[in-house]
Amino acid sequence: MGSAQFHVATVGVNTVVTIRDSLTHQTCEELQKTFNEVVTKTRNRVVLDFKAVPFIDSQGLELLLTMHETLVNSGGVLKIASLNAVCRDILVVTRLITLFRVYGDLSEALRGEA
Repeated sequence: MGSAQFHVATVGVNTVVTIRDSLTHQTCEELQKTFNEVVTKTRNRVVLDFKAVPFIDSQGLELLLTMHETLVNSGGVLKIASLNAVCRDILVVTRLITLFRVYGDLSEALRGEA
């Protein structure tokens, strides 16, 4: 499977992290490093683009919770955009769908409230 690829871009006041692989124990360490770099640059509005993410495992969910908590504690926000049906179902079943700000697509997330 190899390591995931992430693309980071600044769009207005948001930092968009595009994830190009499943969010699993195999890719979480790399995403954590990427997220830490973003937060270190005092960017506290992060949008995760899940358009190419086919699956999230339990470690991926834990990382999302950690990222959310880190941003909320610094006055920021974590948004998730473009979930496929499988990833959306995982968030629904775990009841995390109500915790995260979830948007249908990236443009909606970028327009969405803080």
